[in-house]
Amino acid sequence: MEVNQYFFDLAKIAANKASEHGITVDPQWIYTQWYIETSGFTSDVQASHYNLGGIMSSEGGWMKFDNFVDFANYFGKYLTYYSEDGMSNASTLHNYLAALHHGGYFTSDLDTYYHTMLHVLNSINF
Repeated sequence: MEVNQYFFDLAKIAANKASEHGITVDPQWIYTQWYIETSGFTSDVQASHYNLGGIMSSEGGWMKFDNFVDFANYFGKYLTYYSEDGMSNASTLHNYLAALHHGGYFTSDLDTYYHTMLHVLNSINF
């Protein structure tokens, strides 16, 4: 499948923001994660809240952003919250997902999520 360049550019913004905070992450991983989280960039939460990652607010419910660029910048910084979970040393897709899983970002089975990510990642023409 073809990459959606707009959302891939947002993933690059998120990766750059993470890098500013000492986290190196491949924007292709972020894009693929968002693609899965939003069912191919079609979810209601994505459309109404500019929230590509299912980020919850501290009050409960979906966190709402003013626009996708704000979300991308937030997400890049958000990844630093997982530094102690291994994000600061995540040099592979599996390490990236393991850090998110260990930190509680998602609770589904890590290996299942990893294989889903890998399958989708390998099907996108970046």
